[in-house]
Amino acid sequence: MLIQPMFRPRFLFALGVSLSLLAFSGCDSTSSAERRAEQARKEAEQARMRAAFLGRIHEAESKVWQVLHPLIEKAANYRAEETHGYIGAAFVTEAFYSEALLVEARAEGFGPWVSVLTVFPDSPAESAGLRAGDRLLSINGSKVPEGSRSALYAARQVKRQLEPGGPNQLLVQRGDEVLELEVQPVEGAYYGVVVVASNAVDLQVDGDVIWIGLALVENLKSEKDLSYLCAYALAKNVMRHSKQKGKNAMLGQILDVAAAASGVNTGGLFGGMGGNAYSHAFEVEADLIALYLLASAGYEFSEYPDFWDRALRSRDRNGELTAKESERIETASKVVASIREKIEAEEAIFPEEYLQGDVSEIE
Repeated sequence: MLIQPMFRPRFLFALGVSLSLLAFSGCDSTSSAERRAEQARKEAEQARMRAAFLGRIHEAESKVWQVLHPLIEKAANYRAEETHGYIGAAFVTEAFYSEALLVEARAEGFGPWVSVLTVFPDSPAESAGLRAGDRLLSINGSKVPEGSRSALYAARQVKRQLEPGGPNQLLVQRGDEVLELEVQPVEGAYYGVVVVASNAVDLQVDGDVIWIGLALVENLKSEKDLSYLCAYALAKNVMRHSKQKGKNAMLGQILDVAAAASGVNTGGLFGGMGGNAYSHAFEVEADLIALYLLASAGYEFSEYPDFWDRALRSRDRNGELTAKESERIETASKVVASIREKIEAEEAIFPEEYLQGDVSEIE
């Protein structure tokens, strides 16, 4: 009797193929798992880098607001049209941050609504119990918009809803709670601040917002230089003229908060300062107002002309100033000397003569 082989050749071939496929499938599964793990690692690292970048923006925001806070209060009544209610708090929405950082911004509680970014010590906002992170629901019974309208409301309308000289009612959401707070605004010239992550913007004002580039804040040599820059930007907004308002209105239509935060190129004050007579006069005026703001707020102001001398020379290939720029620096030096005389005479540091039409300080 013949003994049949336990496994036929055809069966052995099929078994070998199956084992090979199984082994290949196992390798493929392992490879896929490794790819998924690597992708997850990359995504986590990218998220960490975005969070760190947002942290840099918050740090720059903090620096700018720390400088601006006392200047805003001192700027009250420089121009009646630009004096509104100020409570010592800064407001933002998610649109103040670039689209690439939205996930991280939302994780910190910023969304398409008006949120409190900062509350300054010893301010009306702190006295009222307002906290960073609070979501603003209404001001004096007027509902605060959400969605696409919230960004411009935070930048331009909050200050107009707050009435200085008496109690104002705020309705805020804090976590799951809705709170009613009473706050007493003081007079100030409050403007929104957007720190722009893109290098497309250095410093720009549009009458309601101060746009400042992250790189500019980080590259300034000292807090003193930042105070000079912030005072100048604030003065530009406070003293805007009818001709400038027209330009600002057009700019506001083209560059909304979200667009500029995403890096739309505005040119900026460093990159786009004009050389015509009107522009020059406006810059000289802004210097005067900035110097009075700095001096009245207790900031060092004597090196302001040197700061702009360096800044303006840095724009020229040969490090030279134009005739108008030289004149501007000389005029700022005259204003510095004039303010020093007032301080020595214990006079009020307020540009009353200039605001009444006496331009002798800048002639």
